[in-house]
Amino acid sequence: MNRFKIFGISSAVLLLSTPVLAADYANVEQGDVLNVTLHQLKPTQPSVGYDQVYYKLGRFQYDVKKQFDEVCEANGQKGLESFDATSHPNIAATFACEDEVGAHKGDMKTVVIAPDNKLYLTDGHHTFNTFWHMNGGGADFNINVVVDKDYRELPSMDAFWQAMIEDKNTWLFNKEGNAIAYSELPQSLGLQHFGNDQYRALMYFSRGVGWDKPKSPVPFLEFYWTKSLREDIDISQFDLKTMPGYLAAIEANSQAILALKDKDLGGSGKSVEEMGQFTSFDKAGLEKAAKRNSKLDYMLRYKTASTFNGLAYDKAVNYSKAFVSNDEFSIEAKQDLMALPALNNEGMINAIVEIPTGTSAKWELNKENTNQVIWEFKKGKPRVVNYLGYPGNYGTIPQTALPKELGGDGDPLDVIVLGQAVPRGEVVQARLIGVLKMLDDGEQDDKLIAVIANDSPFQDVTSMKQLDSEFGGVSDIIKLWFANYKGADGGMEVQGYEEAPVAQEVLQQAMEYHSEQG
Repeated sequence: MNRFKIFGISSAVLLLSTPVLAADYANVEQGDVLNVTLHQLKPTQPSVGYDQVYYKLGRFQYDVKKQFDEVCEANGQKGLESFDATSHPNIAATFACEDEVGAHKGDMKTVVIAPDNKLYLTDGHHTFNTFWHMNGGGADFNINVVVDKDYRELPSMDAFWQAMIEDKNTWLFNKEGNAIAYSELPQSLGLQHFGNDQYRALMYFSRGVGWDKPKSPVPFLEFYWTKSLREDIDISQFDLKTMPGYLAAIEANSQAILALKDKDLGGSGKSVEEMGQFTSFDKAGLEKAAKRNSKLDYMLRYKTASTFNGLAYDKAVNYSKAFVSNDEFSIEAKQDLMALPALNNEGMINAIVEIPTGTSAKWELNKENTNQVIWEFKKGKPRVVNYLGYPGNYGTIPQTALPKELGGDGDPLDVIVLGQAVPRGEVVQARLIGVLKMLDDGEQDDKLIAVIANDSPFQDVTSMKQLDSEFGGVSDIIKLWFANYKGADGGMEVQGYEEAPVAQEVLQQAMEYHSEQG
């Protein structure tokens, strides 16, 4: 029999219970255990250290047992007792933990209940972002959390956030260390919603070298350290994609940690000694970090794994100078890209490049914020085409939309622009020369074909016929690529090319339809 009140749990399958509803919180008290899905939890910090999450994801790839062990621990069940090849991390009946849910509350993550009757996560942003992105995870992943405090008696959300600040239950500083308003916090878990604070990750990997987590850590422990260390360490001088570069950063950071004498580290109310500072540099700890299957090794292997390597890896691709990089998953311009005209004064199309020539990371114009180009996510992971890189600059044409009955999908027109690789987000002037007629799972999914209008090998091409005559094989490459990039069972059927007049007709229809939609 459970020794704790646990809400929202089915007696048949613990982790596949009906999600907790607002009404279910009526009898919830401080210290109770709630079974929730990850999408129910609201963040209380704007950034995380991506590399810390990457370590766990990398570890889980090579050590599946560790994945289940961490799920058991997060549920307050100590650790994993048994699992097999049929086990699924979101189906409790398929594996066994050492103890019952909530038996070890000190290992569980905590939430508070706000006046809006929602749950706000006060500990576990890295762990739960890992669960969000791991195999078998996602927004509907079930987990148990402990209610740390109930703020529902407060009169407003403004009062709630003021209390959260006073109780040090929120971290309102962004990835650059600048103060933010609570309205700027992410509204959901998932790395794409968080900034990447590299200093926060560096503090994590510096454990055991210049400091370590104390027995009674304060919430947001590493963030307090980074608040003091940002001015002492220039993280940009280190190559954080290689083992030597990361080790050099850890050593420099650890030496800076040891040099601090603060009695109130970062406003924590704790001295550096109370926050885990070592008395001397631990060389053995640094050597341990460099070994095979260390945290650092798992993280670096994950970051440079085959699906993120070379041209597919985000850092290998430049983005337009008109954009700023929000994080590893989005870039943003000052202007609304969809407000650009489809055609310039010379009759050339304006093509917004989402995927540069030769790359395979699937980026797209953000439909909810058309100032942004974002990395597309599928099943909780950033999409990467598991094939050769795109044979041209793939993008979209602003102020266009084509309904299904006219061969579109209701979104702006897709276009592949032949020529040298163009930075992501760049708007290029291109000449339409044709259209590739295609079916995707039986639905029309045509791709306009264009060429960069100047300073390009294809700049004088005006038709598919001319392309075939002067650049033999190019049209065949494009056709073969689209027919095969989703795999043998990808549902792609290439029907053939139409010439420039047909492409112009498609463009005109899409411009008119977009205009009609307002």
